Amino acid sequence: MKKAGIVLALIFLITIATFSGCISQKKEDNGVDVNTTPPKQDGKTVSYLKAKINISQPYDLSDLNSSGQKVIVLRNSGMRLEAIVTLYGLTYTFDDTTMIPIIETQEEAIKAFDKLPNEAKMYVMASEIYDENGKVVEGVWGSGTVVWDAHMRDKVALRYAKEDANYNLYGTAYLIMKDQRTIVTVDESPYLKGGYEYWWMQPATDTISSKKALGYGPYATLYAALMRSLMVPTKVVYGLYYDIEEGGVWKPYAWNEIYFNGKWIPVDPYREKIGVLSRYYFALDKTVDLVDLDLSCYRSNLEGKGCKPFEIEILEQGTVLESEIKK
Repeated sequence: MKKAGIVLALIFLITIATFSGCISQKKEDNGVDVNTTPPKQDGKTVSYLKAKINISQPYDLSDLNSSGQKVIVLRNSGMRLEAIVTLYGLTYTFDDTTMIPIIETQEEAIKAFDKLPNEAKMYVMASEIYDENGKVVEGVWGSGTVVWDAHMRDKVALRYAKEDANYNLYGTAYLIMKDQRTIVTVDESPYLKGGYEYWWMQPATDTISSKKALGYGPYATLYAALMRSLMVPTKVVYGLYYDIEEGGVWKPYAWNEIYFNGKWIPVDPYREKIGVLSRYYFALDKTVDLVDLDLSCYRSNLEGKGCKPFEIEILEQGTVLESEIKK
């Protein structure tokens, strides 16, 4: 009886082992072992998008390699540029205790300006604006389209900085962004419409007075003007954005970069983001003023007449270790 029990136990164990072996060998139709655990990636991962782009000049994409995007130029004909770009979704760290300089006199303005590094001075320098007759336009400062007047500085930008944010840069940048988004509307595709041939040349003073931006470019220009009126160095970044909310379409886009205590931090005033860029942002140029760029291929009277500003083919999307993109 005892031997019979041992035999039955052995048969039971063999049956279980065989059954388990069958399960471990079972594979789904795609050939993946259902019991195999995918290898874990150690470390923080970030999302990425790789695409092939064919774009009209004058962009020099090789100058725009950064932690947020990598560019490999395939062909440069002088008129068109073809490249493989990899875009990463990143969150930037910055000193959110940075303060805006308190400026009430000309001497204080000069002192604040002199403290800035040379690389930042060009993105804040203000000068008097002259009319077509060479006369100074009273009460207006800035350069090109990034201009502001006393109302924009004292009643809008300075009000948030002084009264609401206690001169904190992050708080001021956020409040100005929120207010602008509430008041100013954006014509999202002016380059596709007649009568908007030079939409990117809309001055910031016109944008705020009309409460309408002729595209994302003038919208970012207005934000730059408001921040610069407070002596905060601010870039205008022009590029492309993959809008998944509209079914996945690339569109001309613009955002900003603000100088935070030694770092340039991305700011998207339209989507109300500071320090965060998803993998859907592709920077083409960073400039003082959009008038410095050749956007002739985006003129509404040329669109559809053999002048294609850009063509993009998405190759792949996924995640990658953050440590890998820093190599």
